[in-house]
Amino acid sequence: MKKLSLAAILVAGMVSFASADFLSISAGVGYEQQKVGGYTKLGDVKNYFNKHSAENDGNSNTGNFGLDDKYNPYFWVKFIHPLPVIPNVKFQYTRYDSSGHSNYIAGNVEIFGDFKIPSSLTNATTDMSIDSYDITFFYEFKPVIADIEAGLGLDYWKGHTSITGTSVDTGVTKKWVDEDWSVVLPYLYAHLESMQFFGFSAIGDIKFASLGDNYHHEYMGAVKYTIDIIGPVNPYIKLGYKLKEAYGKDGKNETKIDYRGLFLEAGAKF
Repeated sequence: MKKLSLAAILVAGMVSFASADFLSISAGVGYEQQKVGGYTKLGDVKNYFNKHSAENDGNSNTGNFGLDDKYNPYFWVKFIHPLPVIPNVKFQYTRYDSSGHSNYIAGNVEIFGDFKIPSSLTNATTDMSIDSYDITFFYEFKPVIADIEAGLGLDYWKGHTSITGTSVDTGVTKKWVDEDWSVVLPYLYAHLESMQFFGFSAIGDIKFASLGDNYHHEYMGAVKYTIDIIGPVNPYIKLGYKLKEAYGKDGKNETKIDYRGLFLEAGAKF
């Protein structure tokens, strides 16, 4: 009888532990505004990603790719488990995709340090797409007033850039750039979600890394509303703002790119 009672207590404890917040899967899908900014620079030659005034400033060493602000999708999934020492995992995919027209792009400048625009161009069209594969390893802490996560991660950018235009030097119109490239962005990670108040909670995320002149950071703030329904699923909606910026310097070559804007997300915790 004692053995049966002990077994019942253990089973009940395991069920209670598994149904608590220590073991969960969360997922979300959203759509975000991506206002693109920054530049790429080699020596005195500089092209902006989205600054139309640089096309007509009278300086032949400054130009503009003319990338337009866009709205693009993302999704993520997060797994929190009760195993000690082993970190929890979150994976997120984000699409950064933009195109635009420019009256002038300055030549002899590298993009992301990987490939070069050989000639200054007029009447140019630029397309740039980035697939972001972001994986975070973290530990969760749950004081009474907040849910806290801390860890580290890697954001792998797989990109493609194409530029078509007319050469200032030769008058030839063709596709001058059609290149794949990639960037790995490591970071430290921190997340805080406040306790709920009438279903609402506040959320803040930070991803940050800096090494010498190079850095990568991402800041996100949001308001989340969790829908209270009977059952193991907790759906929610989230509205927020995100800024993501990366800067790299290699000799005389510099690239700085940033995306910022509002986002709307829906998801659930299981």
